[in-house]
Amino acid sequence: MSPLPVLLLDDHRVFTESLALSIDFEPDLRCVAAAHTARDGLAKAAAIDFAVAVVDLQLPDARGFDVIAGLRRLRPEARIVVLTAHSRESLAERAIAAGAVAFLGKGAPLARILAAIRSADAAHPMVDVERGGAAGRIRLTDREYDVLRELGQGHDAGRIAADLGISLHTTRDHIKGLMAKLGVHTQLDAVVSADRLGLITIGSGY
Repeated sequence: MSPLPVLLLDDHRVFTESLALSIDFEPDLRCVAAAHTARDGLAKAAAIDFAVAVVDLQLPDARGFDVIAGLRRLRPEARIVVLTAHSRESLAERAIAAGAVAFLGKGAPLARILAAIRSADAAHPMVDVERGGAAGRIRLTDREYDVLRELGQGHDAGRIAADLGISLHTTRDHIKGLMAKLGVHTQLDAVVSADRLGLITIGSGY
């Protein structure tokens, strides 16, 4: 049988390259394309045959849920596996409702990710979410996560406001809110704490 063709859509280039190599090492799988923006990913999805798309929810030019919908319109027969740094239950529910067949955290074992690519389907979805531990007890809003990711990339409040299209005052309120939830007193401590808890990876944008 021909290897199962897989499309990767994730803006973290190092992570994407590593996963592509791991997929190509498997005799029954093949990475046929990788994209780092929603626009590029949907363009490749329209032009390339694939059976499975592995999609991150955090993309620079679109919401991951909109990308799932776009992929479903282009390739309704393809299966969509969500691989995210934020494996929250609420996001998993939305992803499955949008048409994904699996929802896994980026920290999942490679064997688990490959199993989802090979076998997850609507009748047998694979869902791994954070339910326990300190990270599971910290409830950040989606916008607070956006701000936290920007902080993790070393951006200041002014840059974050511009990137997210919100006011500087609102940005500072979000920073104060996430610092309070993390129990820290400085932005640096917020980033370090979030990295330790697995909420983001410093410097990666996740």
